[in-house]
Amino acid sequence: MGERRNPRVKWSIITTRDLFAMRTKQISVAAGTFMALIGALYGMGGAEICRAQSRPMLVSGSLYRIHAGFLELQSSDKKISVVKVDSETIYWNGKTDKVAGAKELRLGDEVVAEVVEKKGALAAQKVRFLHHEY
Repeated sequence: MGERRNPRVKWSIITTRDLFAMRTKQISVAAGTFMALIGALYGMGGAEICRAQSRPMLVSGSLYRIHAGFLELQSSDKKISVVKVDSETIYWNGKTDKVAGAKELRLGDEVVAEVVEKKGALAAQKVRFLHHEY
């Protein structure tokens, strides 16, 4: 008969308790790393970076009212959305497919606004409109 070269046991049994301890350790290391990264982002002004990179939302409806600095859009279910406009807002005429001015807007125009949240209000980056011919 041949001799065993390694007298130690080749196989070991991993109990459920050992497996749970290993997984818990891995999860806690990953969570600690994630929390440190989040803390570093907030320390370097990461909150502003994250908000600046948010995707714009679309708000659509017919133009209900025009105010200084605001547009009110009425959706098909009679809901009114207030959208803030400023000097950075780009107006786009859908009929001519060219850049337009705010003075070209008329009540009843179909409007689609790309908005982002700025200081708690929906601010329009781009306002696309289409005149209705009555």
